[in-house]
Amino acid sequence: MNQSQRLLNLVIRSVLLIGMPVYFGLTVDHFFSAANLYAIFQAFAFLGIVALGLSVTMVAGEFDLSVAALATVAGLITVKFGGDSAVLGLIYAVCFGIVVGIANAALLPWLGVSSLVTTVGSMMFLTGVGYWLAGGRVLSWANLDVSDFLDQNIFGIFSPRSLITIFCYVVVSLFLRFTTLGRDIYAAGGHRKAAVQSGARVGAALTVGFAISGSLSALGGGLLSLSLATASATMGSNILLQAASAAIVGGVALEGGIGSPLGVAVGVLILTVLNNGLGLLNATSTQILLVNGLLLLMVVLLDGRLGSVLANPLARLARARSAKGASA
Repeated sequence: MNQSQRLLNLVIRSVLLIGMPVYFGLTVDHFFSAANLYAIFQAFAFLGIVALGLSVTMVAGEFDLSVAALATVAGLITVKFGGDSAVLGLIYAVCFGIVVGIANAALLPWLGVSSLVTTVGSMMFLTGVGYWLAGGRVLSWANLDVSDFLDQNIFGIFSPRSLITIFCYVVVSLFLRFTTLGRDIYAAGGHRKAAVQSGARVGAALTVGFAISGSLSALGGGLLSLSLATASATMGSNILLQAASAAIVGGVALEGGIGSPLGVAVGVLILTVLNNGLGLLNATSTQILLVNGLLLLMVVLLDGRLGSVLANPLARLARARSAKGASA
């Protein structure tokens, strides 16, 4: 992807991020009210943290299909084994998520297959574990004070749960940018053979990447269950497609090596604003799904050959201006 195409993609995502709120603000009453902005960031809290974890494996050139099932199981673990302590339940859930992530990474060299294959198996296994833990019931969390705390209004539009998600974005961004393992994750996704030959710790990078994905998915599922004061075997069943879409809309390349937590946050906000606005316009779930699919298709096309075609005139114009300035 050349510089002109990157600039074009940045412009498109900026237009979406700014243009959609402006459109919905003009067409929907109270779209910019504090209550509705709070609802948007509540949706961001769960989708954002799962998409962030998934994006780390995508940057490493892999794909963790187990994030949705893991979030569901983590919610059940938090509620069922936490007892009276929400913190203890979350610790159990996050530790379980880390173990699952490390296991997913360990299976890659052992089986010698794609992560799509191994994590499909993990997804099916975790789905079964979820139904076993739930026992055909919806589990309840008795300590409603915790639920009230996680959802209490902060500065009008945030909650502790959404602020935890934002904090996770900051930590992961710093890790990927300023640590050797973070750079190795990018190297593993950019060109794996060259990364190995140059001395990058690809195995450790993949292990850490999947561990981050597992821990964040588990944390998101646990916090959501505490917030709702319930957990079920179907709680996070629809989050995988949304998380993958948000990562791609946010600029994470399917082939790996490209993407950033900031871009993923933008992608999540674009989807949450879009879904919120369409919901306020009384769109059906089918219509919302259709618009989401069209948006994802447009972004994928613009990131590919169509984007290159559109970016070429911009590149020629930039070169012409540069040459004109040099001759002057």
